[in-house]
Amino acid sequence: MTRDGSDPSSPDVAQERRVMIQWDRLLSMGELDGNAVRPLVGDSWVRCVSSGVDPARTSASTPLPEDGLQALLERESELVGASGPIMAQARDSLSDSGTIMLLTDPSGLILETEGDLSTLDAAERIRLIKGANWNELSTGTNAIGTALSARGPVQIHGSEHFCAGIKGWTCSAAPVRDLTDGTILGALDISGQKSAFNSHLLPFAMAAADRIAAALACREMQRRARLLEYALGRQSRIACGGLILLDRKGRLVKADARAGLALAAIGIELEPQSTFLMEPANPGFPGHVGSKLPDWLQPDWIEPVVEGGERLGTVVILPEWFHQRVAFVHGALPRYKLRRVVEFIDAHIDQPISLENLAAAAAVSPFHFHRQFKKATEMTPHQYVIQMRVKRARSLLAQSDLPLVEIAARVGFSDQSQFSNNFRKCTSVTPKAYRTAAMNGILTSDTQLGERGLQA
Repeated sequence: MTRDGSDPSSPDVAQERRVMIQWDRLLSMGELDGNAVRPLVGDSWVRCVSSGVDPARTSASTPLPEDGLQALLERESELVGASGPIMAQARDSLSDSGTIMLLTDPSGLILETEGDLSTLDAAERIRLIKGANWNELSTGTNAIGTALSARGPVQIHGSEHFCAGIKGWTCSAAPVRDLTDGTILGALDISGQKSAFNSHLLPFAMAAADRIAAALACREMQRRARLLEYALGRQSRIACGGLILLDRKGRLVKADARAGLALAAIGIELEPQSTFLMEPANPGFPGHVGSKLPDWLQPDWIEPVVEGGERLGTVVILPEWFHQRVAFVHGALPRYKLRRVVEFIDAHIDQPISLENLAAAAAVSPFHFHRQFKKATEMTPHQYVIQMRVKRARSLLAQSDLPLVEIAARVGFSDQSQFSNNFRKCTSVTPKAYRTAAMNGILTSDTQLGERGLQA
């Protein structure tokens, strides 16, 4: 609340003229005067100017053609279905109120309209109708577009609208969110001509949006329960390296113990909100051509689950060989941590590398790191670092004419003598002999020593 008792998050209908003066100032001078308009509105106006929105616009752009609208409604059928009871109530509760209720998709395209018949007629003149786009960057500052842009509930009144032809309206909107991960699924708006302004319309819109979100969440929980039932039956009929259950958006529902262990071994920790980054062309079908799958996941492991014509989700069936391939020795450093250590050594190969440095890279205490590392690689961390330095030196010897003293420095040895001694221990030849053999293309089997563990 401000000192005068006003709420800065709500429009001040008594300040319409002052707001209009600031709109003119922004368009003519490119600036706003202090706090003359609410920050939410001022920020939206600036976005509109920067994006080239026409302030003289009198309506939304041409709505989708009938076939485009039908495709949109089919794509958003889940959202439209969940909003059905709320929209039906609006048909009666908003009758003769001078307001209408609108449902949009996440981009601001209107899906459904209900409410006062005379206001619905007036809404047609500004194309506040099905299939029209009320995204902020298309139709300027308005409750639908600005709520989606600001990712929160918004009330916009009269002259606060950016486009001249919309300034005779008042609107209140709130995003509809996926209660699982907070994703915005659409927006619920209540609009009317500005004489219908009421500060209670925003809480009304927020409550309606919450009811739709709850209905969607209930449907999703029912689908997940059916998916789990399916997986229990599937698990009893097959032998595999683990099962992972995903919902229709590719989010983790559950993974069995074998799958959890196998993925942990390659550095993937399964969390309740894990998402497998699937962007299917066919909603909920991560096996569809064009889906983006993690590197470790192969399309033929994916089994869509459909019951009664409804997509419940996906079962990922890990093959037995996958589990066996990634299994790690008990007590050894996990492979994903070993990979971090190797990457650290490679990035700091020209510098002194201590046990503490390597333990920190693996996020393990030095004492436990030394034991776990040796169990994973069959060599101590010091021996491994030497092997990595020699491996880099072999590459430089074979592919450059750098002096031995410079090669020694580039791979982290304190001097040429230390370099030569360690190189000979690892390869059974001197650096000079190795370079000569490399130049003549006659590297013997002895010169390949020291590779063990370097591909972890």
